[in-house]
Order: sequence, then structure tokens, then C-alpha cells
Amino acid sequence: MIRLVATDMDGTFLRKDGTYDRQRLEKLLTAFGDDIIFTVASGRALIAVDKLFEGFVDRLAIIAENGGVVQYKGDILFEQVMPKADYLAIVDLLESLGDCAGYLLSGRQGSYAPLDASQDYLDHMERYYENVQRCDLTEVEDDIFKVTCQFTVETVAAREEWLNSKLDGKTAVTTGFDAMDIIYSDLHKATGLKALAQQLEISPEEMIGFGDNLNDYEMLDFVGTAIATENARQEIKAISNQVIGHCDDEAVMTYLEGLVK
Repeated sequence: MIRLVATDMDGTFLRKDGTYDRQRLEKLLTAFGDDIIFTVASGRALIAVDKLFEGFVDRLAIIAENGGVVQYKGDILFEQVMPKADYLAIVDLLESLGDCAGYLLSGRQGSYAPLDASQDYLDHMERYYENVQRCDLTEVEDDIFKVTCQFTVETVAAREEWLNSKLDGKTAVTTGFDAMDIIYSDLHKATGLKALAQQLEISPEEMIGFGDNLNDYEMLDFVGTAIATENARQEIKAISNQVIGHCDDEAVMTYLEGLVK
């Protein structure tokens, strides 16, 4: 019996333009009732996910910041913040590379880019983060959960490998085809899912997970049934029980509607 479904957002539940059919979700949540928990599992900041699902938050579980925050029906169940010394050390590493297209600190109240961040980068990141702003990063007072950064499609894999050779107790993980997040090594979407499952007394065998990218790997490996979208990376398809349609066709929504029927 399925008691929880966990789905990644970008490239999975959301269409490529970052939207979803709110009427279909309303009907789906009504059909789920109290029997199945719909869980958003995203690398996005919690405030961005809350905004994206405005009107639904009190009916959802949310795993944000790639496992750094877990929220259930509006209440925080788990979170892990990054001390200033740790995120500033990551910033120094990114600055030393010279070819990073941009980076942000993802926090509770907003997202923070260095003073010399390009406007193009900020405009791009406003699709995924809230309250994006330039500032002196040494003076940020907000709680920070992770660092996110962007390279090119051609260099992101090599830069991930280089960063992981330098990071201590933290991991760079690809979240998009040109982007990665830097988080604590013991944090990932499965960490958040485990915290949620323990609180709600749900076993992995009672879960279905949907994903498309490398930051979904641990989550899909944890759940009883793993499903990849057609547009997913090959590494994700390889560990999945099933490959469904494209995110632009709202294949996850269609699958879940079939589940309740």
C-alpha cells in the first residue's frame, strides 16, 4: 500500500517553464485525502517552494534545500544550517576557480549573491529562489542552508569532481545540466525523506519517488518504487523501476491520477 509519494520539481513534476496544473493538483490532493502524503522534494529554497505551492502548503510535505529543511503541513520537522565559516570557505573555493558563472547563498529569508554578480545570473536565479539580492556575503545575518553555483554544461561535471576533491564534510551535487548545490555530505533528499518517514511512521516500501537528476539519486535509491521521467539523466533511469513520460507532458501527475483510480 502506498502512503507517500515524493517528487522532485524541476524536470520532473514541473513543466520546463516551471509551472504545473493547479486544478489537477487540487483534485489529486482531494483524492489522496489522509491516505497518501504528497511530498515535494526540491533543491529550491523553502520560501520559494512555499510560494510555488501557495494554497496547498497545509496539505503537503516539503523537503527543500536538497534535504536541508523538512516541513509538514506548514510545520518545520527538521533543518540543518551552515555556519558562516563553512559557507565563506566554499565561496573562496568558487572564487578561486575563475570560471564560475555565478553563485548564491540560499537562506531562510532570501538568497544572497556577491556584489559583482551579473544581472543575467540574478535574473535567471529568480526563477528558483526568492528575495535574490547582491550583498557583502561576510555581513549576511540570515540562516544559510547551502551554496548553489552555476558553470556550463561542458564544465559542470569536471568542476563537481574538483570541488569534491577539495571539500571536507561537504559535497557538490549536480542539480541541473549546468548547476550544482554544495551541501553537507550527510544531507540529501533521502535524509529529509527519512526524517519525514520516521515522524509519520512510514516505511520505504510504502513510498514512490520521482526524479530526473543526480540530486534525486539517494531519494530514488531509498524509496520502494523509483520512477524517472523520460527527460531524466541516464544514471537516474538506470536505478529506476520505471521510466514514464516527459515532464512537459505532466507525466508524474498522470501517473498519480492513475494510482488513485
